[in-house]
Amino acid sequence: MMRRVTDALRRAHDDERGVVLANVLIFGTVMMLLVATMIAVSTSGAVKSASDRNFQNAMAAAYAGLADYQAKLSNDNGYALYGNSDAQFSKKTIPPSTFTGDDGNVAFTSSGSKWASVVGSTDQFFRYEVDNSEYSGKGVLRVRVTGKSGGSVRSLVANLKGDGFINYLYFTNYESSNPALTGSSCVTAYQWQTSVGGKCQAVQFAPNDVLDGPIRTNDVFTAACATTFLSAVEQHDLTVRSAGGGCSGQFKGGPASTVPYLGLPALNSNMSQETRTDIPATVPRPGCLYTGPTRVSFLGNGKMTVWSPWSKATQIKVSSSSGAVTASDDLAKAASLCGSIDALQSAAGATIPTLPANLMYVQDVPSASNNDNTWAAGTVPSKYSNTYCSTAVTVTNGKATTKANQPYSNGQGFPAAGEWINTGRSNDFRTGSVSDTYSCRAGDLFVSGGFSGAMTMAASGKVWVTGDITYGDPTKDILGLVGQNAVEIYNPAECTAYPSTRNGVDYTRCTDGGVGLLDRSRGAKLTISAAIASNAGTFWNQNYDIGPQLGTLKVVGSIAQNWRGAVATLGTTGFVKNYVYDQRLLTTAPPKFLQPVSTSYGVTTQVEVQSAYTASGSCATDAGGGCR
Repeated sequence: MMRRVTDALRRAHDDERGVVLANVLIFGTVMMLLVATMIAVSTSGAVKSASDRNFQNAMAAAYAGLADYQAKLSNDNGYALYGNSDAQFSKKTIPPSTFTGDDGNVAFTSSGSKWASVVGSTDQFFRYEVDNSEYSGKGVLRVRVTGKSGGSVRSLVANLKGDGFINYLYFTNYESSNPALTGSSCVTAYQWQTSVGGKCQAVQFAPNDVLDGPIRTNDVFTAACATTFLSAVEQHDLTVRSAGGGCSGQFKGGPASTVPYLGLPALNSNMSQETRTDIPATVPRPGCLYTGPTRVSFLGNGKMTVWSPWSKATQIKVSSSSGAVTASDDLAKAASLCGSIDALQSAAGATIPTLPANLMYVQDVPSASNNDNTWAAGTVPSKYSNTYCSTAVTVTNGKATTKANQPYSNGQGFPAAGEWINTGRSNDFRTGSVSDTYSCRAGDLFVSGGFSGAMTMAASGKVWVTGDITYGDPTKDILGLVGQNAVEIYNPAECTAYPSTRNGVDYTRCTDGGVGLLDRSRGAKLTISAAIASNAGTFWNQNYDIGPQLGTLKVVGSIAQNWRGAVATLGTTGFVKNYVYDQRLLTTAPPKFLQPVSTSYGVTTQVEVQSAYTASGSCATDAGGGCR
């Protein structure tokens, strides 16, 4: 009996020992699985961490490439003409992008293993491809930048535009007027230059002026209490000067801030290069050249009538050896775009479409004998009669007449019949000289009407705005007006009372009470839709200090000028300003518009796109098998 009990206990003990062994085996297996899992998770995490780091670094490399290209543009505005015409992004454009070379820049590589290195990094690289097809037309560059790090490649596309004066509703170099126009003997200087004696006084913003857009000057602004600034004010220092009353305007866009100097070019003559047909790499789409006083009437239907009696060649080529200027080889093409010479010189003018995304330039009548637009001494266009150029006229103060009420013009109708020319005061009488105001040989442009299209109009002399200029479609139409010496509102005066002298009436002078406006009456308004620039002159209202208080001068666009131009006197004569910035000018510009002397380039839009390349350097392909 005892033996059976002992055997039973032994068997129970042996059974328990087997259970413990099984538990040990199971626990050990679980632990091994946990360790293996932890090793696997740790390894995959390390791989994922490296992949994430490369992914982020690839985009950082793309941003570094974009900054590199921006820096090169800022150092050299001509860098827009460098690139690689074989790059897929460049050759897809319509028209294709054109380049003068690649400047030896490895970042322009479009295939293979070569990449530009990010400065300070050993594992980040970039390439960029440029689309400059809209640079001459709109001042806009597109660039596709690809960054690489490890096996990760990422691309972005950015639009770049120069930070120029067209980015502002109102830009001036000096806040004083041009002494040559005002007849003052003052010294041109900035208002903040305290050590200059006899400097010209600032032109101030009036109480009812409203400026709806960013404004900037290399000088400092002067404003009345009720002047309203709805956007940013940028100038040489922080303080807008007060025009009186202890305050300096209402700043709805924040207080004034300081900005560096922004230079206007001394001349706009380089714009005439856009009419040459012999440099296709630089000027792939030549515009139109007109000579002498030229008048343009926009017809509101995408067409315009152009009168330019002195013009002989509207598209040109220039000899690199002799400098001779001759007409382009394709005269029919020039006539189709710019108007035939016969029509331009006729009384009816040439009616043509507004230039498609292009520029017209009006030059002085040249004097060089090897220029096709030169006229021999003593010769004038056949339609010219009763003008300064066809008749010897002795101009005395006020009016140019050989007989009573017989005016002489510039061949385009200026001065108008009965117009009195005012350029100053002498002994309480108004005086003037017609020949100093209108010339029959200067590159002056006279323009008005309803505009449709995209175009820039530039003149080596003045641009005269003779009436409203309005857009047919404000979302699509865009116009630039660039006058070397001025962009001026035509506002003619008349004289109705002459002073009496011992010998009778003196018709060469006009009494103060006898001077008035010839065409405009009290409350008359004017609208100008355009980007306006006078690189060496000013934007102003002719005879701003004569006649009654006019209505609102509405400018929709932008204004840039070397000197500040007056459009009114405080509350008694001239126009009230209502200047509104055309927001489209932040991202585009009128075709071939005036560029600053130097500028930085800012990104206007930016978006990540599918990678343009693989990590090996070959092009990435689209669904059809072609390079992206």
